Amino acid sequence: MIFKIIEGIPDYAEIIDLINAEWPVQFGEKSDSEKIADMRESHDVERDRTVYIYDDSKIIGFYRYTAWPRAARITETAHIYDIAVLPSMQKQGIGMLLMDNLVDDCRKQGFKKLLSRSFRTNEGSIRLHKAAGFGISLETDDSIVWEIPISSK
Repeated sequence: MIFKIIEGIPDYAEIIDLINAEWPVQFGEKSDSEKIADMRESHDVERDRTVYIYDDSKIIGFYRYTAWPRAARITETAHIYDIAVLPSMQKQGIGMLLMDNLVDDCRKQGFKKLLSRSFRTNEGSIRLHKAAGFGISLETDDSIVWEIPISSK
């Protein structure tokens, strides 16, 4: 499997199956074109990092993280916006491969802490964060905010 950093705004249309796999019901019913527009609108070219994982030439997963808070020019914290694996490829360790690569990439970028959020209804995300060593930073009625320190190697 190969990881590839995507420069600029990704072509979200080419990963719509991944977007659909991770789209929270809490965000409401939307068409594919509306989801793509939302992803493009939320993408900050200066602050976000997007990486795809390929199996042969097929994109089977991706992640996107950002410097956090976004408005801060200098920060040691990153926040995961998206992490998804095609449903047909789930439960094969690919989510953990993505998470390990994401944490390593954050380390290389100089971040010291990584945050993430899971809706309580997203059991796969909760399992992944626990397995990756994240601790609970904050809980709300509908969400869990996760945190993990990133040590330098």
